[in-house]
Amino acid sequence: MILKELTKPIHIHKLEALVTRILAEHPKLPDIRQRLVKQLSGFKGEKAAAYYMDHLSKEGYVVLHNLRLPSGKYHFQIDYLLLTHCFAMILECKNYYGTVYFDENFQQLTRNANEQDEGFPDPLAQARWHQRQLQDWLRLHHFPSYPIEYLVVFASPSTILKANPRNREVLKRVVHSQLIVERVEELGSKYHSECFDEKNLRKLGKSLLKSDVPEDGDILDRFGLVPSDIRTGVQCLDCGFFGMERGYGTWICPKCGGKSKDAHVKAVGDYFLLIDKTITNQEFRSFLHLSDPDTATNLLRTMNLPHSGTKKGRIYHRPTIYP
Repeated sequence: MILKELTKPIHIHKLEALVTRILAEHPKLPDIRQRLVKQLSGFKGEKAAAYYMDHLSKEGYVVLHNLRLPSGKYHFQIDYLLLTHCFAMILECKNYYGTVYFDENFQQLTRNANEQDEGFPDPLAQARWHQRQLQDWLRLHHFPSYPIEYLVVFASPSTILKANPRNREVLKRVVHSQLIVERVEELGSKYHSECFDEKNLRKLGKSLLKSDVPEDGDILDRFGLVPSDIRTGVQCLDCGFFGMERGYGTWICPKCGGKSKDAHVKAVGDYFLLIDKTITNQEFRSFLHLSDPDTATNLLRTMNLPHSGTKKGRIYHRPTIYP
């Protein structure tokens, strides 16, 4: 059973909106693009494992994707968590190309690609740390002791994996995605004592979902930006120009002549991702370059957004599940 499905995290949506709307000449743009590329690569790795997660869900496993759980004043993120009656399994997904080498002496992963070496944190150490944090979470929430296994999964079968032949942890716990099912079953075969019956396993899954805190911080603050760094206006879906004009019930691009009935929806979405989780009629008009309050009211109402207040004091809220 898939209890939390694979979806693109909201922080990636924020990065995509930021790359689109930040001023083209801004010096932070290259860093933001690089961050987005890394995040999309990681998400691609998680998607590569999705097919096998679907198979496991049919075999009686409970699957949760992208859990971000509190750990004191911090949080820890698990790419995939599998729950069974007898044990749990953490999957740390990676999407690296080239040749990767697990250096057990320095607890580091080294990648060689395009004749260049690059170092990364050891994903096995990350998985072990998440294992410990999840055990702490279980104790804090008064769940019984529960065996927790872990795997590091590489998305691409073309990634060459290397390690010291005596490094048994790598041989046992690092796999390409197509071997997930086989290795999960292998590691789980030693557990026969039931820790959770069906009712309490569902209770555990629901408790984990309740504790899940998706990353939803201020993207502008993270990069040291301010709202004036963001391009406003409705973007033309044909040529990318910012500044479509409203006329005769449609948006018209003064640059290429493109038309759209609902181009404002994307603009409001960008506002929610980059500026604030709420928007007023006045803020709507300012961001979309509209002058008529009645037109703004009509457009906002057609979006069926959650709202509070009445008349001129109405505030529209970002939907709970967004985007």
